[in-house]
Amino acid sequence: MENIRKVWDQKGSKTAILQMLRVHGPMSRIELTQSTDLSRATISVTINELIELGLVHETVLRQSTGGRPATNLELVPYSHTILGADLNHQTWTLGAFDLLGHTIDKVRIPFSPLTPEAAIQALVTEIPNFIKKINKSPIPILGIGVPGLVDTHNGLLRSSAVMGWQQVELGSLLEQALGWPTVVLNRSRARGLSECRYGAGKDYRHMVYIGIDSGIGAGIYVNRELIHGALGGAGEIGHTTVDAEGPLCPCGNHGCLQMLSATPAMELEARRLLRMGAHSSLHLQPGFDLQMLKAEEICQAAEQGDELSSQVITRAATYLGITMANLVNLLNPEAIILGGTIPKECPSYVQTAVKVMRQRAMSQLSTATVVHIGEFKEIGGALGAANMALDRHMSFSFFTQQSSLAK
Repeated sequence: MENIRKVWDQKGSKTAILQMLRVHGPMSRIELTQSTDLSRATISVTINELIELGLVHETVLRQSTGGRPATNLELVPYSHTILGADLNHQTWTLGAFDLLGHTIDKVRIPFSPLTPEAAIQALVTEIPNFIKKINKSPIPILGIGVPGLVDTHNGLLRSSAVMGWQQVELGSLLEQALGWPTVVLNRSRARGLSECRYGAGKDYRHMVYIGIDSGIGAGIYVNRELIHGALGGAGEIGHTTVDAEGPLCPCGNHGCLQMLSATPAMELEARRLLRMGAHSSLHLQPGFDLQMLKAEEICQAAEQGDELSSQVITRAATYLGITMANLVNLLNPEAIILGGTIPKECPSYVQTAVKVMRQRAMSQLSTATVVHIGEFKEIGGALGAANMALDRHMSFSFFTQQSSLAK
């Protein structure tokens, strides 16, 4: 029996089953057989070994009318830990997670100045302290989510207008500093992956995530796997043209979606209307300063019936709705998940965008597409990045070794 088990280990049966349960959630033995190249006999023996190792357990689905009750196989909660980090402005959010997406702990790591060197040093310095705090040795890999155009295959941040960084080899620099394989991912794609597997999109196999904050980014997920594109740019909808005569974007194009639908665009439009003398309840706020007006205040005023704020919201959401309609026609997703601060704080923004999407997309495709609000906040980027790192470097050896940083 030992010789047979060694052959099955060489085929990567344990890794294949663990990966399948990670990505697709609980499955039956029959489903695992249908979804892998493994035989029923291999599945049976390997599952028994994984159960003995405390990595997998059986759960009863329902009581059958006769014979044995139906069961599913799923990963054991908190059996192992993975780390991920999300970069927003000048702060990292570092998180520790189990293989089912549960957050074990998290910490915010501010740094200054806004340079790659300072960002890397802050993260590398804090990780050993964080591991001691959680008192659990993590799988020795790291995933990070950053804003900008990211070549995930090469760990390269090609450009980030938000941070002013160009051609930064974040993956190799962190690998040299930590000694761990490191995967770099666009922040929106990372946040979308967490929604796809553990959040608002977990019940769908094909979905699109759109994050709306100071910029707009997206992730495309087919069979619960992220589509990267040739250079890692699949999902850059914030730079798709929605108005050929629109404002100039830092990317060099005119009329990009994020210049018309993201938070800075909403703030600029509200200020423009107020300077023209339009009446608004925003004027009535104590200590009102036009230059300090934030999108969150516009959203709040719109929800309270302020006409000017509603006009601003409708304009921004309409452009997003047009883009969503194009995505529906192009990709035919089961679901679109809207994340970021604006969808969470402004129901009228979401309602307008969905209305426009359904008006402009092919009716049969649009009707079949559901729209949900994302469930994760800032921790979603760290969780998605950690998952991508394990997707790229999944190996059964990780479950039998200890991180050197925890020793």
